Amino acid sequence: MVGIGGAGCRIADTIYDYDKKSPSIRCTDGIAIDSDAESLSTLRALPRENLLFSKALDPNHDEKIPVSLPNDEITARLQSLDHGDIDALIICMGLGGTMAGLAPSLIKSIRKTMVEPVFGLLTLPCESEAEEVHTRAADQIDALSDVVEGILLFDNEKWITKVAKVPDLQTANQTEGVQLPFRRRQSIPLPAITSEYDGINHLIASWISLVLRAGEVSERPGSEVGEVALDAGEIVNTLRGGGMAAIGLARESLSAVSPDLIRKLRPAGHSVDENHEKAARIIALGKRAVLEEMSVSCNLTDAEKALILIAGPSDELNMRGYMAFRHWIDININGFEVRSGDYPIRNSRFIGVAVILSGFKHIGRVDSLRAIRDKKNPVPEPARKE
Repeated sequence: MVGIGGAGCRIADTIYDYDKKSPSIRCTDGIAIDSDAESLSTLRALPRENLLFSKALDPNHDEKIPVSLPNDEITARLQSLDHGDIDALIICMGLGGTMAGLAPSLIKSIRKTMVEPVFGLLTLPCESEAEEVHTRAADQIDALSDVVEGILLFDNEKWITKVAKVPDLQTANQTEGVQLPFRRRQSIPLPAITSEYDGINHLIASWISLVLRAGEVSERPGSEVGEVALDAGEIVNTLRGGGMAAIGLARESLSAVSPDLIRKLRPAGHSVDENHEKAARIIALGKRAVLEEMSVSCNLTDAEKALILIAGPSDELNMRGYMAFRHWIDININGFEVRSGDYPIRNSRFIGVAVILSGFKHIGRVDSLRAIRDKKNPVPEPARKE
């Protein structure tokens, strides 16, 4: 994870924090680059040596934002973290910020010495932000589209109000911690969420961490392996190929009563109905993820690729429902690439379905940003010959 600017650094730091406290396996490492020393100092998870302060050295340069990033220093730091097992680099940024415009140059510099694919994990500004922010965001996403393998979007406008309705993101007391979407019964102590944007960052981190961990095999005793395991290459190939992508996750809480006890108490013959209910639940959760919970509003029929992950206790991961939902995705996307897998999580209190849709050429919110920019800076018509 490479966080750039205030928003990007906080996203990278939160993802690293979730991953660091995972009881099973680590999946990420990261660095953060910002021109605001005070903002950098508030990051709590990334190692201090991986926080890079970037500010213009020219005393006559009035702007707080550097005219360029220390590309060589950043690349050297990334290479020092590479022990031969990096699958991809993910550049985290908030579009519309001034530092995001410096990313294309950094990515080109990284490509000179590193062969791993580079993706963007970007947030879109709210509609209430200044027109200048919208214009910058449109320019930045166009510039980044030319230098990254794919872009995964989160829309602040869509999620700024929705996070208030997510129970795990309403935590106001730091001692209570925040639960991962499929966390085992103990909680993870995380900082109290102080704003809606922090809530979005925690949402991003929990979703991304879940997908990244799904294909990893833990050596801890009692760990389970999915029937259809996803690996990092399948995630990379879903996002690779240019275009924009969105991620969505829908989940449902499970009964606190032991499933074994429930089975003993239920009458004989009930298992048929129970199996049908579990299949229907997987399908319903998957459709809710696609139709209501995507990180940015998009049309399923415009997607070129898809990735599906069902996660939760192994006895709740119904393969009949899994295959039916995969078929629904397969016949509705515009392309032919659908990857999928299951991720059993022992003692989880939730069952859920995560979906990544990718290969979008157009997404409504991005088109609206471009429209604002083009209206502000119209392209002059060529002069007519008399």
